[in-house]
Amino acid sequence: MKLGLESFSTRNSGLDPVGVLNLAADLGLQGVLFELSPFNSFKDDELDRIKKTAADKGLYLEFGMGSIIHRHPMAEKGRDLLADAGYDITISDAQVVIDHLKIAQKLGAPIMRCVGGNLFSRDEGYDMTALADEAVVILREACKAAEDMGVKIAMENHADFTIREYASIRTRIGSPAYGFAVDCANIAFDLDEPVKLARMLAPFAFTTHFKDYSILRTKDGLALENCAVGDGEMPAVAIAETLAAANPDINLNIEIHSEWAPFTLNIFDPDFFQTHVSPPGEGLAWYLEKSWGKDLPETWPSDIPPGEESWKVELDHLKRSIAWAKENLSHLLSS
Repeated sequence: MKLGLESFSTRNSGLDPVGVLNLAADLGLQGVLFELSPFNSFKDDELDRIKKTAADKGLYLEFGMGSIIHRHPMAEKGRDLLADAGYDITISDAQVVIDHLKIAQKLGAPIMRCVGGNLFSRDEGYDMTALADEAVVILREACKAAEDMGVKIAMENHADFTIREYASIRTRIGSPAYGFAVDCANIAFDLDEPVKLARMLAPFAFTTHFKDYSILRTKDGLALENCAVGDGEMPAVAIAETLAAANPDINLNIEIHSEWAPFTLNIFDPDFFQTHVSPPGEGLAWYLEKSWGKDLPETWPSDIPPGEESWKVELDHLKRSIAWAKENLSHLLSS
């Protein structure tokens, strides 16, 4: 296992991809899983510059697009970057995914992470069964190209589908090029015991977002507060050990987004489980046990303004996460 950086952690820093690679090296990390926020161009000379920097610094490089579904807001930036680099974006969603695979290939990235929706998808009224059907059609076609290109597609558990729904999608696609980018904290949105869910994903996990949540008690149920890895209640060591047992070469990419206020899970709202899948009782009990001894917050945290103020907090959380991981995961991490 190598310890790296998920570039979303740096979105408030103003760094471009080369700057992110330099930061990772300066922090003693071994690589970067890129999402799109640092990118200003997909043109070949820029991709060559990024690839060369990673090679010169001895860093692994993984790449991530946004949403595979054109209607989702997270699909927009990737399409804009492709268009600016001369790609035709008036094509099918599957072909746009394939064009992102070409970007990954030019960067020398063996893995391309993607998402379907996000934690708002269910609350915004998406038909999740129809969304899963749409994702399967797109990814079946894209995976055929990925197999030929030698790039693997890693879909993140992005708090849209449940872990069991992701497992079903993987079975329906049936390609060795398709697996998961396991977000070790987003598992919490299922409200089921985290290590049990990690075991479901681990055999098909290609990469990770390694992060943590503090589990809060609220008058309406629960909330998940962003924090440095090791400061929360997610069983980060046990999840890393579970992933390592299935894939010793998987990379742990630290992700920080402390800019945002806690994510609420209003399980006492009578309508909550009309849009969210009901967890097993023992799973929900795990979260209640972690939170119920805590006091109700007198005031609710708000978002930190984006930019310099957020970066100051997030850089501190990033550094603390690195120190925690090196101390607590030394039995798993390779030099």
